[in-house]
Amino acid sequence: MIEPAAPAIALLAGRMQKRQLLQEVLEGFGYRVIFAGEPDRLDCAGLEAINADAWLLELADESELADWLLEHSPVPVLLGAGEIPHHESEDYPRWKRRLLGKLLPILGPPPEPSQGEPTATATAPARLPPARCVWLLAASLGGPAAVKRFLDRLPANLPVAFVYAQHIDAGFESQLPMILGRQNAWRVINCVSGAHLHEGEVLVAPIKRSLGFAPEGQIRLSDTPWPGPYQPSIETLLDAVAGSFAPACGAIIFSGMGEDGVQACGRLRDKGIQVWTQDAASAACAVMPQAVIDAGYSSRQGSPETLADALRYWLAQEWPVAL
Repeated sequence: MIEPAAPAIALLAGRMQKRQLLQEVLEGFGYRVIFAGEPDRLDCAGLEAINADAWLLELADESELADWLLEHSPVPVLLGAGEIPHHESEDYPRWKRRLLGKLLPILGPPPEPSQGEPTATATAPARLPPARCVWLLAASLGGPAAVKRFLDRLPANLPVAFVYAQHIDAGFESQLPMILGRQNAWRVINCVSGAHLHEGEVLVAPIKRSLGFAPEGQIRLSDTPWPGPYQPSIETLLDAVAGSFAPACGAIIFSGMGEDGVQACGRLRDKGIQVWTQDAASAACAVMPQAVIDAGYSSRQGSPETLADALRYWLAQEWPVAL
């Protein structure tokens, strides 16, 4: 009987020492690292020739290679493993568990994990089921900092997945997973058409492509531009989440400028779906959440941390056995 090959990871990291450390850890988990070369010697055509099951990137904020992968890669792309603690530090095992927890839902466990390394059952299921509940996190100006505070406060083992709609220039889109996923266990991912959302994931809505969901919840990407003046369109995504996941869904409107999504928030409230907003005291720009409040569609307001605590309580009421 032929043993199945371990999932293959291609690694792009700017610093040689970090490449070596990450390769050692990934191979210690039991995965195959099929590329860990110098990024400066690679171009987009070279990326396309590498046949991996996933990419792990540790590059500078502005990287042509990262931008190309995020737009064209047929396999998942993970950004940012975080700073690697000293191997004798008490934080080092926790860092390894967080990294493995981000890899397992995408790649599954290696056929034979190395002795002494954390196994799939010790950290997360090999293949997580599609999320039972999906909430939209919507933001504009000041949004990344607010959403990161929210995620940092919230454990990643809850029965929920998030879709993150952030008004931002397309040139900064590739940085969002790296910014949001550092120092927490949430798997912040870019869209792969046909995939399902899983518990513990944060799906970043694309800027240049429109996003929707099939009736069974699979991700649908289209080259058709977002309708209206905003990219991504919060209005469109609110309706898409409600249409595919109601009643097990909700929305939180964080810091931002403009009124994108206000009318859709009203449609969610008419269906009995929760709509929450960041309060003015904690928002860098309160215009967008305040527009929802003024329209009478917000049922809860608070800081990112307060909203995270409230969501954990809400989930406990909906799925007490799961928690």
